[in-house]
Amino acid sequence: MTRLQGKVALVTGASSGIGEAAAKAMAAQGARVVLAARRTEELDRVAEEIRAAGGEAVGVRTDVSVDEDLGNAVRTAEERFGGLDIAFNNAGSMGTMGLVADQDPKTWGEDLFTVLTTTFMSMRHEIPALLRRGGGVIVNNASQLGVVGFGAGISAYVAGKHGVIGLTKAAALEYAPQNIRVNAVALASVDTPMYRSSVGASEEMTAYFNSLHPLGRIATPEEAASAVAYLAGDDAAFFTGSVLVMDGGWTAR
Repeated sequence: MTRLQGKVALVTGASSGIGEAAAKAMAAQGARVVLAARRTEELDRVAEEIRAAGGEAVGVRTDVSVDEDLGNAVRTAEERFGGLDIAFNNAGSMGTMGLVADQDPKTWGEDLFTVLTTTFMSMRHEIPALLRRGGGVIVNNASQLGVVGFGAGISAYVAGKHGVIGLTKAAALEYAPQNIRVNAVALASVDTPMYRSSVGASEEMTAYFNSLHPLGRIATPEEAASAVAYLAGDDAAFFTGSVLVMDGGWTAR
């Protein structure tokens, strides 16, 4: 497949899970990929696997909470591959557990920074690069909990992901006249290392989270990546300000 031939994509959180799968999916469709994450050994592994499969990729150590790192990742795309056409803002974490009234304001602010503000910071650097190319695509990872609530003590995460969707819509309207499309994917549980080390750490929790999805299972990283790659390509040319929900039926209840 060559749907993304000639395109340059930047993926944050690319060292494992959804980010790794999305980077590989876009590389398989012809994109040259800049892999951004904190773990350099894992970045090198993913880049080498992409190259071994015939693609082009470079890893850049990036902490999305550090503005300078984000700027460096975008510059790498422009200096190494000539520009930036696609950005998938995927990096993040679940944040701190606790009911709303039990949350510490400092921790709440830190969690919102990680979930929401880092997406804004990423876009702040990506958009000028996309404009220099005459347009492009941003895909933000919003989670199905950006669409619905979840009464399980992760209110900052839920609030932040709702904010990511609001940010996505606002940016889509601001930059549509300049040929930049901004969309979000709202994914339910995905079988990633982060999932397995947290909510899927036990057989009981795995069974419980499977039961929350009407299809009776969680998604694979490759399924999540297919949604990202679709929004990145020209087949989705009339999508902007949209939220593509891929959640096994979670939000249909």
